[in-house]
Order: sequence, then structure tokens, then C-alpha cells
Amino acid sequence: MSRPGALLSRIPEFQTRQSIKIAPNTSVPVTDRLLRLIDSAPFQRLRRIRQLSMSDQVFPSATHTRFSHALGVYSNVIDYLRQLDQFPQFYNSFSEQDYLGIMLAGLLHDLGHYPCSHQLDHLPAFPAHEELTIGIINGDIQLDGVNIADLLHEHFDLAPVNITRFLGPADELESHHRLMKQLIDSPIDADKCDYLPRDSYFCGLDFGTGFDRDRFIQNLIPSGDHLCVHEKGLMSAERFQLARYWMYRSVYWGHTVRALITMLSTAVDYLQTDDLGPDWADRLLHFNDHNFLNWLHGHARPPGQELIEMVHHRREPFKRVFTISFHHKPKTYQLLQGEGLRKTITDELRNWASEHGLELKPHHLIWDVPPLYKSRTWESFPIRLNSGEEVPIARESPVIEALSNAFLHGVRKIRLFSHPSFARLRKENLDTCPDLADFLNN
Repeated sequence: MSRPGALLSRIPEFQTRQSIKIAPNTSVPVTDRLLRLIDSAPFQRLRRIRQLSMSDQVFPSATHTRFSHALGVYSNVIDYLRQLDQFPQFYNSFSEQDYLGIMLAGLLHDLGHYPCSHQLDHLPAFPAHEELTIGIINGDIQLDGVNIADLLHEHFDLAPVNITRFLGPADELESHHRLMKQLIDSPIDADKCDYLPRDSYFCGLDFGTGFDRDRFIQNLIPSGDHLCVHEKGLMSAERFQLARYWMYRSVYWGHTVRALITMLSTAVDYLQTDDLGPDWADRLLHFNDHNFLNWLHGHARPPGQELIEMVHHRREPFKRVFTISFHHKPKTYQLLQGEGLRKTITDELRNWASEHGLELKPHHLIWDVPPLYKSRTWESFPIRLNSGEEVPIARESPVIEALSNAFLHGVRKIRLFSHPSFARLRKENLDTCPDLADFLNN
């Protein structure tokens, strides 16, 4: 049997007085060996990858990078481990390698991100950033001749698998490792605990900064293969979930941000993929946000070039034509999941525009259709009551119960965006322009 703090005492990162300051108001503990990873070319590359890619077109100060985010997640993992290490169930289940593995998973979890990857890596021509991350950590992908696996062996005496297992599917892990993975991949993980306040701060908003981070972490409890929050931390947990809802509604799924993202992903449909070649993944990892969009402009057919010019060179976002929320019109929302109805609508709108002297091309009317959500319920977590009973947070908190439906059915909207010329024509002829109801009643 071990004791509280025994594992922490063996790991220099928990004893160090060295630190790096990052906004907002965070001191990140570092050691010389950790700096070997941070100063390496694969990690320094993250200085050139923006955390929110297109969002700076709406929130001009949102130019923060995945470099500072990765440092923030690592710092949060340190604090999560300090809290959870108080519980025998936790510290008796893990080794020093496990603690190091999750710490470095927090630090390195975004190594495979390339520009706009969250907006593009679901498209056929673009690799999943998670696969690239694992490849870099394993040493299969080497950037500028640096092998991260060698650095891990040399400075941490750690095999890459001790890190990458926390970045893959949870169902492939043993129970205690599923618990450890929840530190960086769960509804209350150290990743969200960093990006919500960080993104909010750099967007100039206070939506993601209002939860009490310290009290939230101080009430984390290990339970079986998952994390839960003691009821003393219920209000901070509620605020954590509210922060997530507000940030999705105002930033991540805000209509202008989604217009820009939809224009970008549509432009990629016109990419001349014959030019990509076998070294495409390596080239992607060497782009920054600006030269990637310039490259994309030079390698897309004319419709894609026009969209990139509007997104990147002129800041001329498309305008909303229709917006449908599930909770307002569930049947309409479900109907619009089908591509056939969407094509019927855009064809009719193009015909109407043509009758009024405006020739629209197919890429001038584009749909933003969220994929079917991965769950019928918003990701939840349990609250540990003083009695020792664990209950879903929605059962203990009517705020969260309402928030779950609001997030699933209100934030993720189906939208039709149009070229500004069509928006102007529609505004001038609103009485004659077809309405969405016209198509649904036919």
C-alpha cells in the first residue's frame, strides 16, 4: 500500500519552483526535462496554430494558440492529480509511469493539430489530427528531424504507449486507465477546464470565466472508472457546464463563425487533390494559419478561390437565409438532415434569384448541417452527495437538466448561408422570396 503524496514526491514537476506565466493569470510548473519537450520543434510548431482558427474574424483578439492551450491543460492535469492523489482508491491504482503518462498526454495532446483542423479533419482529404498526434508521439512522424519518442525515453524513461493509450478509445483500456483518461477526456476534464476560460478571455467575453476553478478541482473525486464532483462543488460544476453552453452558443456555434467555417469547408470541396501527394500529412503540419489559406487559394478551382478570398483576404462572410433549431421545429430539423430537400430549396432559390436578375452559382448557397450528435443526452457526470450516494448532476440540479436540452436542441442549428448579393436581393424583395415553409408544405 502507498500513501498520499508518495508518487508526487518522485516526480520533479510537482516539486519545481520553475514556471512559465501564461494568460489568464496562470503559472505553469516546468523542469529542465519538461523544457526539452516544450522547446522541441514539434511542440514549438503549435505557436503558429491558432486555437480558434476562423474565430478571430469575429473576435479580433482571439489569436491565442494551441501552444498556450497545451501548457494550460498540462498545468490543470498537475492540479487534478494533486487533488485526486489524496484518495487511496486513486494512488493505489497507479504507478509513477501512469502519473507521468497523463501529465504528458495533457501537454502533448494537440501535437497533431494543423491549421483549421477541427473544421477540416472530418473531410476525406484531411487526416484526423488525433492520428497525427499519436504518430508524432510514437516517433513515426518526425518534424524537422526531431523524434519525440527518443526525447521521452531519454528524459523521462517513458515509452510512448504510456501516453498514447490515454489519447485513444476508452473501451480499449482497463478500468483504472479509463479513470485516468477522464482527466483529459470527459465532461469535466482538464482540457475543457483550460479552453473554456482561455477562449472566453481572448474573445473578450466573460461567459467561460465565471466558474470557480479552484473549488471545482478541490471537489473532484475518483469513483470506479470515472470522475465525480462532491456536492460541495455543485455550484462550481453548474457554472462549468453553463460556461460550456454559453461558449458554444456565443462563439463556437455563433452564426458568423459558422458561416466562415462553412465557407472554408465548401472551398475545400474544390481542392485539386491530385496535388496532395504522399507527403501531404507532413506538409500540413508545416503550415501556419495564414500560409495554409494562401496555399489553399492557390490549389483550389475558381469557386474555392472565391470563397477563400472572401474568408481570408476581404472578410466578407456569407449571410444567414434560414436558421432552424431542433427545439423550435423538430420535424423540419429532421427533414433538413436529408440532402434531397436541401438541394430542392437551393435550386428554387437560385431560380428565384435568376428571375430577379442575379445568377447564383452552386457555392453561393451553402448549408451548415451539424452531424447527428453522438449521444441522445448531453455528456453528464455524477455528483457525490454527503450521504455517499452518487446521482447524475441533472437529477441534483434543475439548472443542468434544462441546460442539457438547451444544448442538444438549441445550440446546434441547421443554417443556410448565402452570398451577400443574394442577401441584399432577398431583403429588397422579401415579399416574393420563397420562405422555408413554402417548401415544407409541398
